[in-house]
Amino acid sequence: MSKESTPQLILDKAINLSVNPTGSGFPISIFPSKIQKIIREVNDCYGFPIDYVGAAMLVAVSVAVGNTYLARMKEGWDESAILYMALIGRPGANKSHPLSFAMRPFVEHDYEQNRIYEKQYLEYQDQLEMSRKERAEKGIDVCPREPVR
Repeated sequence: MSKESTPQLILDKAINLSVNPTGSGFPISIFPSKIQKIIREVNDCYGFPIDYVGAAMLVAVSVAVGNTYLARMKEGWDESAILYMALIGRPGANKSHPLSFAMRPFVEHDYEQNRIYEKQYLEYQDQLEMSRKERAEKGIDVCPREPVR
């Protein structure tokens, strides 16, 4: 490892970028124009560094795509869109907030889906406590199916 690429120098450069985010050069042009607008507005309104917001948006897109699509590198080698990311910066450099912002729709959707599941599960439990005859009289399936989370 050369002196120019020691772990300490790499960390120092990363910390310097987190302290001086203007002109970071994060290529937001890779995003569709609507997402570029969101990144700029989040930066303007909340002061979150553009590179952190852009990276958080990449993670959000990765979560949205998940394993639904694969890129075939060559025969027998498929890759998913899953990204692993670490935001590096000093404490208070606004690393967590951009991630929370980008992931909020997924967290809210997950919360709502869990609420629906819990309601369905309670109904399922109620149906199990009924006799087959009671279920048939109420027009409920004789053999109720447990809801899937």
